[in-house]
Amino acid sequence: MALFSAVYRSAALSHDTGINIILPDNCPTEDIPTVYLLHGMHGDHTSWCRKTSIERYAQERGIAVVMPDGENSFYQDMKYGKKHFTYVADELVDYTRRVFRLSRKREKTFICGLSMGGYGAFLLALRRPEQYAACASLSGCVDMVDILRDCNWLDEAVGIWGEDYRTCTKDTDSDLKWLISTFPQDKPKPRMFSCCGREDSLFANNLAFRDFMADYPFDFTFVEDAGVHDWAFWDKWVAPAIDHMIRN
Repeated sequence: MALFSAVYRSAALSHDTGINIILPDNCPTEDIPTVYLLHGMHGDHTSWCRKTSIERYAQERGIAVVMPDGENSFYQDMKYGKKHFTYVADELVDYTRRVFRLSRKREKTFICGLSMGGYGAFLLALRRPEQYAACASLSGCVDMVDILRDCNWLDEAVGIWGEDYRTCTKDTDSDLKWLISTFPQDKPKPRMFSCCGREDSLFANNLAFRDFMADYPFDFTFVEDAGVHDWAFWDKWVAPAIDHMIRN
């Protein structure tokens, strides 16, 4: 198994950025099934490799895993900052497919993340449904409108959405519920997997999103388990999340 740590110049971000890529020994020589794996707030592109057994999980499943650095952007094109949505959705996918011979097929491309990255995974899959067959959120910030009403990370929120962050995201493409309720009928729906620990501060947020999803014709699975907002929970659930995404 190979773990590549690369730094390259991103046009979308206007600076050099780091990525980690796992390529298992048993993966195909081309058209490689791929999971784009997103970190949470205050993490970076090394977080998953340092704090979970993601290398072993990728080897067992014969998949590539691409881990970008999303900083604290919530994978948005920020109002006062960088274009992280454009970077991950378009530039990163194109770059890694060209350089590492990753699959260009929707049915072999998946996206997953934890916390901030769980929101990002759903956001990217819902806004680029022609690109991702499935997405997964682990302890995700799935109802951003609700979270922003009382968040304590004010500098980041203002940088991403502006001074009116508490009210401006509702019914926009930052609002996962709005993206679900207005999803185009002519677009393929990504399969969605979500899990959260019952002792997690985001558990109520995730339960409300589960109940919301019951009214819409998506292939949506929610799992609850004992656990808090920590790496023990995410290491336990990232492999089942990947299994759910890559199933035929």
